[in-house]
Amino acid sequence: MVGFFVEAVRTVAAAAFTAVTPFEVVLFGKAAVTFGSYIKVSFFERDFFLEKTHITKIAFSYLALMFVVVNKFILAKHFDGVVLWPFIVVKRKELKRNPVFMNHERIHLRQQLELLIIFFFIWYFFEYFIRLIKYRDSYKAYSRICFEREAYARERDLIYLRKRPLWNFRNYL
Repeated sequence: MVGFFVEAVRTVAAAAFTAVTPFEVVLFGKAAVTFGSYIKVSFFERDFFLEKTHITKIAFSYLALMFVVVNKFILAKHFDGVVLWPFIVVKRKELKRNPVFMNHERIHLRQQLELLIIFFFIWYFFEYFIRLIKYRDSYKAYSRICFEREAYARERDLIYLRKRPLWNFRNYL
């Protein structure tokens, strides 16, 4: 399955992301330690330094590493970003600093985790094609997908993911 599963060694409060004290996470049995605002992760004999702002606390005391990749060639003309857990691919560097845009993408990260990633994509494309047949308009079909409706409705609520119920996208069907 695509992605990394990171389990907290100890419960990390939301404030721990801004605290200076290091905490450890387990990534495939290897420890990762924070350094100020960065986390050092050793993976395949290489060290990666990730910004703490790219780590999201999700339900059940798990942490989701979020790798933000800037690449204008991967995305289609009308898209600014796409989430392929744990990667968020954005078209322009300045989008990484847009809190509303990044919150929209984080909502998709949570949705993907809730459906074990692969089922998210099956559901997403199935719903898209059903709506494409119904509306005969690709943008209308895209904007009516339950995952997109939830993300667009809640993207401005920057604390939404802290209070979001499990499988809340079902309310947007």
